[in-house]
Amino acid sequence: MNRLKPTDAIYARRRMEVVIGLMALALSLLFIRAVDLHLFQSDFLKSQASEQHFHQYAVAAARGNIVDRNGRILSKSIEVPSIGVIVNDLPKNRMAELSNALDIPLATLKKRIRHRKGFTWLARQVSPAISTKVLALNVPGVRLETEWRRYYPLGPETGHVLGFVGIDGHGLEGIEHSQDKRLQGQAGIRLVQRDARGRALPGGVWLQEPRTGDVLTLTLDSNIQSIAYAALTEGVRAQQAKGGSVIVMDPYHGDILAMASWPGFNPNNFSRYKPKQWRNRAVTDIFEPGSSMKPFTIAAALEASSSHANSRIFCENGSFRVANYVIHDDHPEGWLDLTGIMARSSNIGAAKLALNLGAPKLRNKLYQLGFGQKTHVGLSGESSGILIPEQKWGLVETANIAFGQGVAVTPIQLASAFSVLANDGVKVSPRLFLSGNQAHTQRIFSSRTAHAVTQMLIAATGPNGTGKKAVPVGYQVAGKTGTAQKANRQGSYAKDKFTAIFAGFVPANHPKIVIVVVVDEPKKSIYGGSVAAPIFKNIASTTLPYLGVSPNTQALPYQRNSIIHVKSATPISPQYFIGLSLRESYQLASLHNYALRTHGSGWVVRQSPSSITNLPKGAEVEVWLHE
Repeated sequence: MNRLKPTDAIYARRRMEVVIGLMALALSLLFIRAVDLHLFQSDFLKSQASEQHFHQYAVAAARGNIVDRNGRILSKSIEVPSIGVIVNDLPKNRMAELSNALDIPLATLKKRIRHRKGFTWLARQVSPAISTKVLALNVPGVRLETEWRRYYPLGPETGHVLGFVGIDGHGLEGIEHSQDKRLQGQAGIRLVQRDARGRALPGGVWLQEPRTGDVLTLTLDSNIQSIAYAALTEGVRAQQAKGGSVIVMDPYHGDILAMASWPGFNPNNFSRYKPKQWRNRAVTDIFEPGSSMKPFTIAAALEASSSHANSRIFCENGSFRVANYVIHDDHPEGWLDLTGIMARSSNIGAAKLALNLGAPKLRNKLYQLGFGQKTHVGLSGESSGILIPEQKWGLVETANIAFGQGVAVTPIQLASAFSVLANDGVKVSPRLFLSGNQAHTQRIFSSRTAHAVTQMLIAATGPNGTGKKAVPVGYQVAGKTGTAQKANRQGSYAKDKFTAIFAGFVPANHPKIVIVVVVDEPKKSIYGGSVAAPIFKNIASTTLPYLGVSPNTQALPYQRNSIIHVKSATPISPQYFIGLSLRESYQLASLHNYALRTHGSGWVVRQSPSSITNLPKGAEVEVWLHE
């Protein structure tokens, strides 16, 4: 029998002691780890477990609607599908069919997921047809997400005013941009439970529900907006002009009822247009007002008592030297009273009034009217125009500004200034939002001055005035034409580029609306009386019946033949709107006291109801127009 040697026993005992020591150490480490996990890392581990079994994610909120003064939706958010993918889960051999379903080149698709590991977008805000195709493939890792997209029912008609929203839900132009904070909603937070594979289980709870953005009510009337846009489009195209803009304004409250620019762009597909086409000409573009500045020169002279309504000015038979500069009139005139200066649009007469009044008083009145400063109507990109400092007004500058040269204005500034004359000499700041504080008011001219200038503006649209083509049958207009050469880059005036303007209010003695029409670089004619005045007439003749202002059947003597001509040339069917223009549609609706809702521009191609034969008065008719 073999016995262990003493040295073997010592080694065996030491090995046992080492094993027991290691076991004790392991148990000690396990105990320490257990204490650490239970006492020191308990909260952290619980949160880790929670994150593995539960997931919080943000849910985007819808932007607030934008509506017109009657509650009609101009801009709203709609839910649309978007396609995303967990890149690690996407089989490479399925990418070709995924590319085909998404209608995206395979190279583009590969580029979008290159160097990505987690979630990434493949295509955002796609059509329902595309999302259906993609989901039918059942490709691992591909997910359908829901996003909000902005929809503009009136399309190009309101594009420049409303602007548009980018793919990430932030306003980029127009009201969508300037009022982004008000329209933005507050995102919600939702908690969902996941299984061991990380898949979301049905249900979930809201930790914070999404809050829709504020509803924004505009002063715009969508029907008047459609009327203005259609008339502007027709007029600009007829003149083969570069562009144009229109403002329709309530002179008593400052409400902008319509604000249109042309060429238009469709905010539903804004990326198809160039950035320069997005600008709102009515607030961004400046132009020399030409003769449309003369009413304010005359009003300033009357207000300062430097001239009287019956004052007579010698107009130098068409040529008048001021310092080293010679002023000309298109039609040489001798002696004219102030009404004659307005009606005949004499540059020399206006210049002499201004020189007699003096630069400080004239500039002060023009500044009070709002020239040379922003209206703060609530749109980004608004221009302040150009009204040079008083110290730079010499004799030549004073004479030129009197008839609209050497000063630059925006359409909205001109509309605000004409509203002062229409509102008995009181200025009301223009506004685009019904909510908020009441518009600020300030008396600029006395009632006597405003009334006197109004009568002169009526004469300017009479049979011997430059603005006679602006007068709708059965109404009286107070307005003024303007024809201004455009400045060139060399600091002088271009010989072949003009701006045609007509601005005024109607009905003249009880104004309901102020309308300003500006046409940029017309080709067939350059004069405001031939280019812009007919657009004014078309807008007024349709808008006034819509607002409840019927034409006077006892027309002015020089309009009576026109009434017969219009009635015989424009028959209106008592059963159908189809085939009518927008203006004729409103005339028919006014005749039967229907509430008319319009979509698009051009001529009516569809109506609801299909027949109006038995419709009661006050019924609503909806029409769709197409060019």
